[in-house]
Amino acid sequence: MKRRINYTGRKKIKRKQVSITLIRQNGSVVSFYLGRLDLDDLGIPGDAKIYVEAYYRTELKRVEFGTAGNRVYPPSPNLTDMAYPENLKFRILAVNPLDGKILAQADGIAPEEPPEKTILPVEFKDIGNEIWRIEYEGDEGSPILCINGKIPNIQNIAKQDAQFLIYVYPAVIRDILYHMVFVDKVTSVTDPSIDWHSNWLMFSRIQGVEPP
Repeated sequence: MKRRINYTGRKKIKRKQVSITLIRQNGSVVSFYLGRLDLDDLGIPGDAKIYVEAYYRTELKRVEFGTAGNRVYPPSPNLTDMAYPENLKFRILAVNPLDGKILAQADGIAPEEPPEKTILPVEFKDIGNEIWRIEYEGDEGSPILCINGKIPNIQNIAKQDAQFLIYVYPAVIRDILYHMVFVDKVTSVTDPSIDWHSNWLMFSRIQGVEPP
């Protein structure tokens, strides 16, 4: 893939301003997620095009993420056609749309692995006549799924029962996303200030759901 871009006078995007996470299915890399890209202190014009390039040796894939002033997230950019996805590094480019000049760049970015910590802790306890409820009492008001521990065999039901999986968990996810938007009033879907908001936005995008 040829890149016709002028490299004169570009600014440097610092590593701490970027977060890229690999997305896996059945242990294999299938896509990536741009979790953070902070350009606020670089003075980049709002119409500058934003590109993320995944590369290894001579192999390169470029994905457009809208502009500096209007970030657009494509649904799970596909990496399955790349020969060595485990070895990929990433490059961020902010490009002048008129002359192709690179205004800012970050190169050699190593992807992060998703955190192993669950985004939804579960507690089994007495919650009266309810089967489940969400309590926002974790770190920074993060959600905890409380399931009624008085129900016989409830731990196995919560893991394996088809009706429980079909009817409860979609409602749990809807409750949490509703709480984020209408109660916590998340102000940024690209770089939220609270970690658990960021984790749930990442989860939503991995499922192919774009935030409002």
